[in-house]
Amino acid sequence: MAEDLKNKERELKIMLTQDQFESLLNSYDFPITIRQTNTYYDTVDHRVKKMNGALRLRKIEDRTIFTLKKRIDPITLIELEKDVDTDDLRSIEDPEILDWLKQYGISKEHVAPIVQFSTIRHILNTKDAPICLDENKFEHSMDYELEYEYKVDHDGVHDLNVFLNKIGIQYTKNGPSKLQRAMIDQQH
Repeated sequence: MAEDLKNKERELKIMLTQDQFESLLNSYDFPITIRQTNTYYDTVDHRVKKMNGALRLRKIEDRTIFTLKKRIDPITLIELEKDVDTDDLRSIEDPEILDWLKQYGISKEHVAPIVQFSTIRHILNTKDAPICLDENKFEHSMDYELEYEYKVDHDGVHDLNVFLNKIGIQYTKNGPSKLQRAMIDQQH
């Protein structure tokens, strides 16, 4: 029996060319499109990066979502997420979020924004996982990726490769995270 992945995010991520992105967008019906702004935070001593994590506020229309992630393995992260009523991470007073930060040794008073970028996300919900086609606009560049985000445990690699077969590409390993790519972009 497939198991729900509570507080875990398992995702397969593949970088796409613009042509591959457009081909997938035109080959399948992606009924949901959202625009989001992602602001990532860290401490001066890079505490979040050192724990292989990410600390983010994501803005989607009038909704702001706090996220704290910590990588477990190449495709699995602990993901703690909650809606908040502020666009400034340092002003969060929610006891549950403050406890999460404390568990990972992060003080909200010592974090600062390190990078911000926007994403146009096209979503196709399948039985086992949403498939997200992302067009990411960084400060100096744009890129394209597909994320397959597990809802239940299953052979996601097989299912993703069946999906990708339509445009003749295959998943082999996860590409770099959006945060990693945004940080590289920022250096240019």
